[in-house]
Amino acid sequence: MNTRLEQYKTFYIAALCGSFSEAAKKLFITQSAVSQQIRALESELGVLLFVRGKKGAKLTAQGELLFGFAQRSMNEIENAENLFARMKSLDEGSIKIGAGDTLTRYYLLGYLEEFHNRFPGVKIEIVNRVTGETLSKLNSGAVDIAFVNLPIDTVLYTTLSVIEASALHDVFVAGPKYSHLVGTKLSMQDIASLPLVMLEPKSNTRKTTDSFFKANGITLNPEFELGSHDLLFDFAQKNLGIACVTEEFASSLGAMGLFKLETDFIMPERKIGICTLANTTPTPAVVKLIEMIIADK
Repeated sequence: MNTRLEQYKTFYIAALCGSFSEAAKKLFITQSAVSQQIRALESELGVLLFVRGKKGAKLTAQGELLFGFAQRSMNEIENAENLFARMKSLDEGSIKIGAGDTLTRYYLLGYLEEFHNRFPGVKIEIVNRVTGETLSKLNSGAVDIAFVNLPIDTVLYTTLSVIEASALHDVFVAGPKYSHLVGTKLSMQDIASLPLVMLEPKSNTRKTTDSFFKANGITLNPEFELGSHDLLFDFAQKNLGIACVTEEFASSLGAMGLFKLETDFIMPERKIGICTLANTTPTPAVVKLIEMIIADK
């Protein structure tokens, strides 16, 4: 197949030049090689493509017909090359990002604003899913890059390349109903005895918290289990319980009428993971977005 493609290219250039010798110069091959490739193509197709003469080579009727197809094909290839060149320079292209709602809002939004301002020709599509669904989308090729809460099960996701990005820390916050706890250092057992508001069990954030408490012999039984990090603040504001939230996403606790509980233990640090497929070359847009984020670490 590669030989046939080379023959069609040689035919196309020879037709444009109207001369085998000129075609040879443009293709950086000998005139004999041009003649051989044209003869091979003519033999394959069973037609005469050129009338050779002292003044050059003129297309036959069949040659004119083939030239029309060849010209359209070469134009399409050139268009594709130009498109990829524009994509490489990030003048065009697209990037499909998989991430949860919370990471998109509190972590990615600033980077996406900067990326869009620098490369407005690149279309950005966000697919919001929980960690497991996001990684499944990445594995299937439905998204180009995924942002998730680590850790993830590396046994299940052996095809992924994972870069550790920003650190996250979980804390417990409360509303005015629990103001009597201000200044008190609470133990893990104290926290477990309070009415808790937490994310649903399938979220990575919740899994990390449950595992940490279980490792210390304590099982958490929240009053409320929610699917949105923002709702944790809303429930805490209504004094419905003590909310377990990500500290980095809770910069305005005072404005919300909430305060952070003091504890005699430190919750395990988590990381944001930037995931791509290990066996696939990332697009220029994906590479640039990763570079921007890593440079900001």
